[in-house]
Amino acid sequence: MPNARQEASLTQIRRLLSRWDQGSTKARRQILLDFIELHKSITEPELETEFAQSASLFFTRITSWLRITYLFGTCLNEQLRALRVFLQSSTGNKFLSEFLDVGGLFTLLEILNVNQIKDEDKRQALELLKLIADNGRVYKELICQSYGIRAIAECMAKSTTHENTQKSAQILLDSLALGNPLYIQQVYKGLIAILLSTSAKAQELAVSLLCKLQPQLERVHGSLLEPVVNLLQSFHAEVQYQAMEFIKILMSKDWNDENTAAIIAQLLINCLKDSLNQDKTDIDDDEEEEEVEEDDHEDNNKLIDSLKGGPMPIFIQQAAICKCIRLLTNQRDRFLRLNIVHLLLCVMGNESYPESQRQASLTLHFFVEKYSSVYDVVFEALGEQLFDMFYRDPDGFYSEMNSIQADVCRSNRVNMSSE
Repeated sequence: MPNARQEASLTQIRRLLSRWDQGSTKARRQILLDFIELHKSITEPELETEFAQSASLFFTRITSWLRITYLFGTCLNEQLRALRVFLQSSTGNKFLSEFLDVGGLFTLLEILNVNQIKDEDKRQALELLKLIADNGRVYKELICQSYGIRAIAECMAKSTTHENTQKSAQILLDSLALGNPLYIQQVYKGLIAILLSTSAKAQELAVSLLCKLQPQLERVHGSLLEPVVNLLQSFHAEVQYQAMEFIKILMSKDWNDENTAAIIAQLLINCLKDSLNQDKTDIDDDEEEEEVEEDDHEDNNKLIDSLKGGPMPIFIQQAAICKCIRLLTNQRDRFLRLNIVHLLLCVMGNESYPESQRQASLTLHFFVEKYSSVYDVVFEALGEQLFDMFYRDPDGFYSEMNSIQADVCRSNRVNMSSE
């Protein structure tokens, strides 16, 4: 026979369930808010005791309502937070098993890619998936088998208004890769796909996680290299930084993959050449305009228009590549064989983008300091006066150059590829 306390608990749960069954959306939202507030930190036995061993009845009502209404967003945030109370309290996986049995996992994954659902609600769904994944490898594999990696990656790539949602997606992907050897490659490929996203934050988080995963893998995926180099075109310093860190990992001696290092080096060199061709086109266009336009007022308007547009991505990449090559200290000989000295001198003459001039000057200074042959060649190419300006202040050299000296840099004929 139940004692007085148990009878009181049974009466209380019956009233709660009755209010839920007969209540409006507003009433149900208030029930969920009260439940969340009172049970933020509670264990499964405590929850069962409070609900007179009938907590599953309330849990089932929430999951059923969720499956019916999630597409409309009705009290979605409150429902997900209430489910979190149950799932994080579960010590014997009782509520987790019930949740999976009614298709709760698929509902969470569907929530991630419904456009009309708010990012904050998607973040709650991602955190619930993380709770499920934290229960062990079996549950991680279950999420992956349910096409979870694709859903999570798409959510991370498409979310542009809520960085916390993207961060939660990254944490979940990291969890799914850890201790899950059957699906780590799938996570890896999902991150590569995110690199093609238009969201800078998604790109930053994806390449950051790739820095962690790549050393755990035996090979580098071929489709990875070009997207990583293209990240150097990003206007966001955080994306550029993570891309450079990843390139350093891919080209490190510890990786011992000569083919990968050779491909990346060639990609960097090719991008530099393309940017120089663009620079040459811009200079030719400017010369033609100067012949046609002589009105100072019109020239000022053009200058204002160019400043509004900002630097071209190809010039941003140009500056980033010069900096990246400077950071790849163990690859200097490789870049010398690719005639990097000639290219750096050309970039130093890029009057369209001073940051390119600065980064090229700093990088060339490293080569001049390390190799006496480079010192001699650069001295001969620049002449004594210009070389002295460069060698004395590589960081501010670009600001002292005039157009004639910039042309001397651009028109150099250095060829060290055979030395």
